[in-house]
Amino acid sequence: MNKRLALYAHHGPSPTVARHVLFYLAALHRLDFHIDFISNSELSPASAAELKNFCARVATRENSGFDFSMWRHGLAAHDLAQWDELLLTNSSLIGPLQPLAPLWENPALAGCDFWGLTDNNEIENHLQSFFIVFRRPVLQSPRFTDFWHAILPFRDKQQVIRSYEIGLTRWLAEGGFRWRAVFEREKIWAQFLHRRSLPRRARDRVCPPAISGQNTVIQFPDLLLENGMPFLKAALLRETGAAFRPQPAFALLKKSRLPAEILDELRMLFPDVK
Repeated sequence: MNKRLALYAHHGPSPTVARHVLFYLAALHRLDFHIDFISNSELSPASAAELKNFCARVATRENSGFDFSMWRHGLAAHDLAQWDELLLTNSSLIGPLQPLAPLWENPALAGCDFWGLTDNNEIENHLQSFFIVFRRPVLQSPRFTDFWHAILPFRDKQQVIRSYEIGLTRWLAEGGFRWRAVFEREKIWAQFLHRRSLPRRARDRVCPPAISGQNTVIQFPDLLLENGMPFLKAALLRETGAAFRPQPAFALLKKSRLPAEILDELRMLFPDVK
C-alpha cells in the first residue's frame, strides 16, 4: 500500500471548523492519507479535538503567506523520502460531492509525475493549486525541495499565484517532470462551445483563443461536476458579480451527496445563497 501524505491548508472565519471541512478530511482519511492540518486561523478546543479524529497532526500558525507558506510549514515536519505520494489541498473546496478514489484509477494519469484537478491558462498554463498530487519521482527530487526552501510569506495573493502556483508547475516541468489535469481546461471549454452550438465567427467573438476558458472552476462549475469533478469552489457562493452566481452554485450542491446539516451551515456561512 502506498504511503500517502496530505497537507491541508485551512483558513476560516471563526475558531469553529466548518462541517464541510471535516467532511473533506474524513474522505481523505478513508483513502488512508496521513493528514497534517495547518491553519492560519485560531481553532476552538472542540474543533481541535474533532480534527484529531481524522488528522495525524493539527497545527496553527500566524496568518501570513497564504497556502504555500502553510504547506511549507507542513513539509518541514516530514522526510519526503518516507512517502510515496503527497497531496496539497486547502479549505477553498466544498466536497467531495462524489467519491475521490476513482481519481487515482484514471488511466490518463498513469504516466504523470504530478497531477491536479484543473488547469488554468492565465499568464501561462498551470495546475491550480487547491488540489495537486505529487508522486515519488518528484518527492525525491532536489528540485522539489529547492522550490519549498525558496518560499517567502508574500502578502499579495496575486504575487503568490504568479510566483508559486504558476511557478510550481513551470519549475517542475522545466526539470523534466510530466503533469496533467484530470479535467482539462480545453476539453471543458470545448464542451461549452458545443452546447452553445456557436458558429466559428461568433465563437471567436465570445472568447478569443488566447483567453478562452481561463478558469473553468469559476466559469463552468456545472460542466465540471457533470464530468466528475468532486468539488465546488466556496468562492462561488459569494456574490462577486461573476457570471456564475451564488444561487445556481448552491443549487449544484443541493443536487449532490452533501449531508443536509452541511447545506444548512453553508446557508449561514454564505448569506448570498439565501
